[in-house]
Amino acid sequence: MKRRIIPSALIAALVAATMLTACGKSDDTQAANSAENTAVTYVEVLNTSSDTIKNEYLYSGTVKPVNEITVSGTIQGKVASVNFDVGDYVNAGDVLYTMDTSDILNSKRVAEASLATAEANIQSAQTSLDLVNGASMQSQIESAKAALDKAEVAYNTAKTNYENNKVLFENGIISQTEMDNISDTYTNAEIAYNQAKESYNITMQMPDENLRKAQDALNIAQASKESVIAQINSYNKSLSDAVVKSPISGYVTACNVDAGTVLASNEPFKISDTSKVTINVSVSEEIINSITTGQTVSVTIPAVSSIAKIGTIKTINPAANAGGTYDVEIEIDNADGKLKSGMFGEVSFVKDQSEKTIVLPVDSVITKGGEKYVFVLKDNTAVKTPVQTGIENGNEVEITSGLTENMYVVIKGQTYLEDGDHIEVAPETYDAENNEVLINGEETSQDSSSSSAAVSSADSDKKEE
Repeated sequence: MKRRIIPSALIAALVAATMLTACGKSDDTQAANSAENTAVTYVEVLNTSSDTIKNEYLYSGTVKPVNEITVSGTIQGKVASVNFDVGDYVNAGDVLYTMDTSDILNSKRVAEASLATAEANIQSAQTSLDLVNGASMQSQIESAKAALDKAEVAYNTAKTNYENNKVLFENGIISQTEMDNISDTYTNAEIAYNQAKESYNITMQMPDENLRKAQDALNIAQASKESVIAQINSYNKSLSDAVVKSPISGYVTACNVDAGTVLASNEPFKISDTSKVTINVSVSEEIINSITTGQTVSVTIPAVSSIAKIGTIKTINPAANAGGTYDVEIEIDNADGKLKSGMFGEVSFVKDQSEKTIVLPVDSVITKGGEKYVFVLKDNTAVKTPVQTGIENGNEVEITSGLTENMYVVIKGQTYLEDGDHIEVAPETYDAENNEVLINGEETSQDSSSSSAAVSSADSDKKEE
């Protein structure tokens, strides 16, 4: 937007010329009236054109990495090696440092020996269980049953013989000695039968009892093996944890570990991923409802460049903080790595914006009696022109109706104008040879008198009023 500025020296010269002229003709009333009628007011004008206006709110913050993590192992002890230092770039999966694992390896070897013993115990218990459920036990049961059947037959025979001979003995047919022999045979047969029955019952109970005992022994052996395996897995995890890797790609911003020393810090390494950075700002309630996540904003980092970068609103806290403002996080791409943590940045939020519209300095619009208007230069006459306004940003204002492009609007000297006043443009430069003055960068032919007239006495009278 180019403006015509009235040089102070020119104004002074014009005022002096006017005063001298007035004094020289103080006695000539007709000449004075004529000078008053032909006096002009010099103004500054703006040639209207399509422009853009917006309401911007600026907030400042500091750059932070999009992701910053502390990396530490889970085991303590002596450090075997350190592979990176502060300022180094690491990729995800790179080994940062390793721990001494000699004690862990020794414990693992002992556990592996115990595992071999546990496996041998399982094999023995399984063999015992197989015997309980196998053909050997079935053969014992069959043998006991055959012995019981045989003893039962002998017992029944001896009993029948005893009962029959007892009748004969009572009738005196057989002797006492014969009866005693028959009685002894019966008694022995009864004893043998009872023993065979007890042996059979015991043999029948053995499978269940032996099976339970054999199964218990196998379960104990298997549990022992699982315990040893758990110990070995624990040692393997410790060996894995002894190799500490970076979970993300980024720069090392802290290294508090040295090879050969006992690890003492809880934060041996700190990695910052600066492929993207964030800036946290606190915005006022004036714009909180005009911004949304995913919206792009302009971010200027003076330490890097005066050219604004594009940032994206990542989060908006809907609750005000202690200061009555709202925390907003903006994410910025930093593929070139030039944005460093801690740098100062300024974020621009655009609340309202209008493009391809007429924009004027805010002071050029006069508001009086509820009416808004400007003065337009037309045929060296100030034409009062009502307008409607839109966006105003403190310095400029949008004209939504009343003006079109290529109209000369008075932007200085308009305060004391009246509709129809005779006005002239105060030239910045005047080309006497070509009889041209520069208006908003455009050369316009004019009568040379238009660039050398005096300040209007009428304008002076209005100022005094």
